[in-house]
Amino acid sequence: MQVEKFVHDGKQFEIRVISDGESVYVKVFHDNRPANRFRYSATIELVQDMNQITGIDAVKHLIEIAKKDVQDGLK
Repeated sequence: MQVEKFVHDGKQFEIRVISDGESVYVKVFHDNRPANRFRYSATIELVQDMNQITGIDAVKHLIEIAKKDVQDGLK
């Protein structure tokens, strides 16, 4: 499991990246509880295709979307 931490409005958040072998899931936590209702995901195939075809890191993109949603106050 990959973990990325960030601070917003003085609160510590943790973005967890988990893979089940078929898909990658990104979820934001605060105090070990989900920070919002969203779960961001992509299949492993899509992650690989995006990287090979466009050079975009799909997992990093999901992390940035998750972080922005927290910063924008989406619950």
